[in-house]
Amino acid sequence: MSLADKKRNVFTTIGSYTSLMEQGKDALQTDLFPSVNNKKDIVPFLLDVMKTVAGTDALKETIGGMFTKLVGDIEPQLKTVLKKQFTQSNAGDTLPASFVTNGITVPVKDIDTSGKLKVNPSSAEGGLLYEQVKPNFDKTAYNAILNDGNPQTFSVFTMTYNATTDNMQVKPNITTNVSDFFGQYIDDAVIIDEKEITSKIMDSIYGTLANRQDKTVEQNLEELEISKMLEQVLNDDDSFEISPEDLDALLEKAHELAAGEVNYDMGCGLITAELDFDDLNNTVKSVVGSNDPFFVGNQFENTINQSATDETTTDENIQTIKDGFFQKIIHIFTIKVLEAVTTAPQIRVMFGMLSSLQNNGVVKLSAATEDMKNFKTCIKCMAKEIMRLVAEFIFALAVGYLILLLKPVIKRVIKEKINQYSGIITSLTGVIGKVKDVIT
Repeated sequence: MSLADKKRNVFTTIGSYTSLMEQGKDALQTDLFPSVNNKKDIVPFLLDVMKTVAGTDALKETIGGMFTKLVGDIEPQLKTVLKKQFTQSNAGDTLPASFVTNGITVPVKDIDTSGKLKVNPSSAEGGLLYEQVKPNFDKTAYNAILNDGNPQTFSVFTMTYNATTDNMQVKPNITTNVSDFFGQYIDDAVIIDEKEITSKIMDSIYGTLANRQDKTVEQNLEELEISKMLEQVLNDDDSFEISPEDLDALLEKAHELAAGEVNYDMGCGLITAELDFDDLNNTVKSVVGSNDPFFVGNQFENTINQSATDETTTDENIQTIKDGFFQKIIHIFTIKVLEAVTTAPQIRVMFGMLSSLQNNGVVKLSAATEDMKNFKTCIKCMAKEIMRLVAEFIFALAVGYLILLLKPVIKRVIKEKINQYSGIITSLTGVIGKVKDVIT
């Protein structure tokens, strides 16, 4: 039996059990689920299973759980995998004296693909993008840019900005071996920040921050190209090449993001998604720190409702729109987490330093879309780990929903069998009277 047939059988079985409990319910059209024929990605299949069993509420709980539990649990595991990627053949070597003295000097634009380091952490926008409590690389780098020529220190790095060249010198402030140098930095770094991840996911959908920061179409397009390539890696395509058709679609979205109004086809025609900054800010603040997945899911649903208020939109279409948005948020979550561990400024600096140590002081760092090919192994390993963690989390939820479905089904089948056997025993023994049900 093929994998697609096995998937169809899952939906057929679910449909049979549901029909047993809900007489008259239409049979499932399993071929309508694209995940049936998707051989590589298990997540869409699991989401379709949950949606079939429990509807939109299951997707909403999944989103809520990802932002209340998963986002906090994955950082230690991703840090462990990240350390392995920076454990090279020279891991036990002491950092070269010239490297300790000079470090690396790179253009800020080559490490900061999204322009984050030019955003004031104290601004309204910066409040959504920066970790404000724990010491972190990004805020230190911003302070270095703000204090031209004055060294700023975070963890094992000292950073000095040159406004004339727009370059950043980053060098070690300790003498140790290569493995301990990178390991200590990864331990100290804030790799996954819930607030930033949430803000970037929402901005990817609505373009609120891109519009607020007056990003150009070119800047938006570069970020979209990075996201597209990482999405392809998550889908087991490591070509790091974007087709002309996809590039045209990305360019169109880059224009929409710059305008703060993004169009989506959710299966019932195009809708325009837009969210003003105050609403974005309020959503992020209400989501971050909450431990209630249903509350968080409702917060995301509230933003979706703002994009589905057309008087001509039917209830069925609104439901389709919501399902589409929930699944889109889950998909973007994996991309933004992969970005955080492969293309964020603090990771790009590490790639630059690693390339310098491997190439006698020559830094091989340029545009992120070009560098991805050089760091393919690391990106693929991080993508594999992220997909494993996300799939495990969603699988556990799916099993929980299937158990809820099966309990009443099993109970009903057992009750019917006992009643059947009781009737047979009564007729054979001539016992007069009814045998009480043992299942209530």
